[in-house]
This record gives sequence, structure tokens and C-alpha cells, in this order.
Amino acid sequence: MRRSRELKPLSSEHHQALLVAFQLKKGLAGHGESAGAPKDLPGLGALARRLGDQVLKAHARAEEDLLGEFVRGEDLARLRGEHVELFRLLDLARTAAPADLRNHLGAFADLLERHVRWEERELFPFAEAQVDGATLARIGGELERRLVLARTEAKPARPR
Repeated sequence: MRRSRELKPLSSEHHQALLVAFQLKKGLAGHGESAGAPKDLPGLGALARRLGDQVLKAHARAEEDLLGEFVRGEDLARLRGEHVELFRLLDLARTAAPADLRNHLGAFADLLERHVRWEERELFPFAEAQVDGATLARIGGELERRLVLARTEAKPARPR
């Protein structure tokens, strides 16, 4: 879909999230090698946690903070509720037994895919139509600042 330049940082991260959802689904189905996903449950759990820690935390906060005032009540409730549920599933997966880990990762992948597609197909177009150009530019600048900062802070330090 066409996306305003200002919201492209979020759409870029959505692409990454969809790739991880696909990898999780393929890995859980036993086809990890075809998607470049880890082949074992601990590896799949680590993949989901990495996405959560390095991308989703800052991403969700930025969406809620910067787009929240332009989104209708029920859509804002859905946005926040799905973010909460994604993090709840990641938290459950951190300490789950293998059988439960599989279920939590599957539920996380399914919700992540649905959530991203809803935002891209419905929420973002609605928000773009409601926001004037100057405000959208301000939002875009703040998104860029926040997400670049979050990526810098989330990267583990490289050994020298």
C-alpha cells in the first residue's frame, strides 16, 4: 500500500514484524529452513523476544503516543489492547514449558500478523486522512527520532 513518507518508519517495522510472524509460523509447523527461521522452540522464542525487545516496545509506544489523538475511540482501544496482548504473549513465552511455548508463539504470530495488516489497511489510511500536512510532518520527525534512538539503545554492544 502507498504510505505517507512520515509513517514509512512504522511501515518498515511492520514489514519486519510480518517476516517474523511468517518465520514463527513456518518454524512451528516444522518448516523453519524454508523461511530462514530457527528450527527449535528455544530459537523461535528468542526470535520473538528479539522482535519484542528491539522493535515492538518503541514501536507500540510511538504509535499510541503520536497517532492516538487522531484515532477513533474503538480503534484506539483496539490498538492499545492488541499491543498489551502481544506483550502478554511474549511474557508468557519467556517462562513457558515447551508445549505451552508452542501455543504462545503461535498465538503471538497470528495476532502480530492480524494487527499489522489492520494497521496498514485501516488505521494508517484513516489517520493520514485526518491529519494535516504540518502535523503529519511533526509526527514523522518524532517517529524517526524515537525509532532510531530505540534501535540504537536496543542493539547489544559489540565486543572489541
